[in-house]
Amino acid sequence: MVNFHKLPGIEEGRHKGLSEMLNEHLQSIESLSEKFKDAILGQLSSDTLQTDDDEKTILLNLSSEIAASRNNDDLFEAVHARLATFFDIEGLTIILHGTDPDDYHFHEFEKEHILSDIKLKKSSRRVKDPVLATALENMISVISDVCFDTSAYADRFPLVELFKTWDTKGWSEFAIVMLKVTGETLGYLFLHMYPHAVSSLRINLLKGISAQFSVGLSNINMIEETLRRKNEMELLLAINTDIASVRNTDELARFIKDKFKKLLGCSHTMIAVCDNEDQTYSAFLLDEDARAKTHFPNFGEKDSNNKISDAILNCARQTAAPLLYDLGELALEEHPPIYIAINQQLQQKVLLVTRLAKGDEVFGFWMIYFADKSIITNDKLQLIESLSHQLCISVANIMANQEIKSREDEKGRLLKFSHAIAPVRDKALLSRTLKIQLHELFGIQDYIIHLLNTENNEWSPLLYDTEDPINFNADPFFHRQSLLAFPDGLLDLVTNSEGPVLYKVNESSALLVTNAWRERAGGEDERIGMFIQPGTEGSAVLSFIHPDFNQIKHQEILLKSICSQISIALSNIIANEKLNRQFAEINRYKQQLEEETIYLKEEIEVNQNYAEIIGESQAMQKVFRMVTQVASSDSTVLILGETGTGKELIARAIHNNSPRKNKLMVKVNCAALPANLIESELFGHEKGSFTGATERRLGKFELANNGTLFLDEIGEMPLELQVKLLRALQEKEIERVGGRGTIKVDVRIIAATNRELEKEVDEGRFRNDLYYRLNIFPIELSALRDRKEDIPILATHFIHRFSKKTGRKITTLGNKALQDMINYSWPGNIRELEHLIERSILLTTGPTLKHIHLPSNKLPHAVITTNGEISLKTIDENECDHILRILKYCQGRISGPGGAAEILGVPPSTLNSKIKRLGIKRQHLV
Repeated sequence: MVNFHKLPGIEEGRHKGLSEMLNEHLQSIESLSEKFKDAILGQLSSDTLQTDDDEKTILLNLSSEIAASRNNDDLFEAVHARLATFFDIEGLTIILHGTDPDDYHFHEFEKEHILSDIKLKKSSRRVKDPVLATALENMISVISDVCFDTSAYADRFPLVELFKTWDTKGWSEFAIVMLKVTGETLGYLFLHMYPHAVSSLRINLLKGISAQFSVGLSNINMIEETLRRKNEMELLLAINTDIASVRNTDELARFIKDKFKKLLGCSHTMIAVCDNEDQTYSAFLLDEDARAKTHFPNFGEKDSNNKISDAILNCARQTAAPLLYDLGELALEEHPPIYIAINQQLQQKVLLVTRLAKGDEVFGFWMIYFADKSIITNDKLQLIESLSHQLCISVANIMANQEIKSREDEKGRLLKFSHAIAPVRDKALLSRTLKIQLHELFGIQDYIIHLLNTENNEWSPLLYDTEDPINFNADPFFHRQSLLAFPDGLLDLVTNSEGPVLYKVNESSALLVTNAWRERAGGEDERIGMFIQPGTEGSAVLSFIHPDFNQIKHQEILLKSICSQISIALSNIIANEKLNRQFAEINRYKQQLEEETIYLKEEIEVNQNYAEIIGESQAMQKVFRMVTQVASSDSTVLILGETGTGKELIARAIHNNSPRKNKLMVKVNCAALPANLIESELFGHEKGSFTGATERRLGKFELANNGTLFLDEIGEMPLELQVKLLRALQEKEIERVGGRGTIKVDVRIIAATNRELEKEVDEGRFRNDLYYRLNIFPIELSALRDRKEDIPILATHFIHRFSKKTGRKITTLGNKALQDMINYSWPGNIRELEHLIERSILLTTGPTLKHIHLPSNKLPHAVITTNGEISLKTIDENECDHILRILKYCQGRISGPGGAAEILGVPPSTLNSKIKRLGIKRQHLV
């Protein structure tokens, strides 16, 4: 109690002192002060009770209004109305937290003075301000203060536009309370106060209103969240019902456009499927409204595989929730993915990626592009996650349907392919069939199948497009040039792989790609190879050029099935060719056996006729020594001598004493055959190679393979054939008439002629290079007139042979007959002697051959001139005279029994050739 001091006063007309006055009235003043105190306390208590009652009434009424609010706008207006009633405020700002930490929703109420009227202006906006959070935390941390100076905070937080805006409007003071329910901060309530009203602010009422407001706001949020979830559930159920009827990508694209895009507010979407084995992805569904598709036609094409090599897709594969990316930030990277760069250029702001998975297996991605960042909320992200589950099921079903349809198509294609190649039995038809089928099935233009020859360890071309003018078949040496050693590093790599292999052709296997093929492939040396196994142990490789290896990988199952069918066809072809080769070999052996039988019969006859060579003269002994010297080698022998000197017997003696004696010695009389048939006789011909060639025939070179070929009358061979004979001798290979390939032969050549080849060479009738090739080891046989000492033993030998043959018993030769034979010139040599003895035996009746029927005993070699001198004739002149005498004797008949050819012991064709060469005319016979 404050003590009051007594003041000086007057009592009963007289003045009293201070002490006197105090003493008199002290008790009265004390009593009065107590009464004042009681009155003031009573009044204060009454005012407090009245204020509490008023605040309770206000809060109760506000609670009713908040309960009646159905949305935030109703709630905000109710709160503003109450606050404006009880507080002298210029404006009201409600800041609520958004879905992100830096995301805020502003709702402002302010008085707008229009002329004399005052109207309420409302506004709402969304703000993203990371600095505002710091300012709010600073204000809330000051527990003792509720009111703050706007300009001070505008200076303290210059980056916060909110304070600057308030300061500009003249809102100098504001009070702030936190909107909080059960520990969760919903936002903040700002009252913009007039300066004079700050001191009269009723803090408790403000806090009570904020508490009621917080509860109402929380309730409305819960109601809206419940309603949102209900609507979302109904939407998902409706989408689930509608999407269940989607059967293909076109229907899914329309569904996404009609439902998802309107719901999400996105620009466009894309669905990609991935191959986890190859780590690639390809477009599955493209939004028809995607501007990237218009500006970049090749972007996101179906069946164009791309490597999953960026962090975006790799992260999406490992994250179940949708991932949000800022395209502007991603585009700043050094090498952004193509889909990022393209969409960023097209003014897209945000990419949302969510994976599509069946269990733990990710099979695709859903990419959604937004041009506006602000429309993406947590609620929308949750909705997208729910939609992705529905979309995942639909995409999986469509892919399953596509797989079923693809398998059905593959079955149909396989059946068609099987029907196409089932009747094929030869390579040419199979090549044409494969060309058509591989192009229809896979778009393959060029192909080749190499077969591994395990005996030679070489890859050889088996099948290829024989009708393509740029193909290997344009090269006559294709088969020899395209043999590849095994292993070659490429084809054997394919054989060790189960699926198609993409490889580059290196120098060691450059023959796999010709320049024409490389040009058709755009200069690329890349090939695709696929292993084929014909039979149980065979190995083959189908190699081809294709612009898209990923497409081939996508059709790998079909390709493997096709290759299985090809392997069966190849097995049949190979087996059929093997049978044909075996049949051909059997026929060849049969034909060769028939030919050998003919020659063996002739050989038997020759052996019977020429059991041995008769002769004891020095000339014959020299010949025997030369035969012994050359027989053991493979050197070519040239036998020179007149007609009938036994050139064939010498050739046979050389053969019988050589290492080739167990093989045939095949004889060809070059003068006995027409010029146009000599080539076919020597080298053989193919069926249809010329008129009358009704079947394939082996030539004498093939028949004499590993044996000896005796070319009699080699001087009669035409010049044009001499070239081919020379090539056969030098290269040891021949080519049949009408044939396409060469045949290796191992033949020893023995040639014989009665001509002077050197003279023939000089006169241009015989090639000098062939002469040098034949004249390696010449053996010259003497004429019978030059070794008359051999006539007695030769005559005795022939008498014994023909006596036995004719059944005569002639044992001796008369002296006169022997002397006549010694004196005779024998232009026909031993052959003429043989035939004359046979004729004389037929005309003899006794045991002694007394007379030899010689054509003439006159000396035919000399002509006596008018001076009495003897003029000797040349061999050709003597031969001409002798043939004329025989022709006159036979009355001009050349062939047939008793003809000149039979008497001379030469073939009719040889005799005709000699008659033509010697210039004998019919008038000479008169």
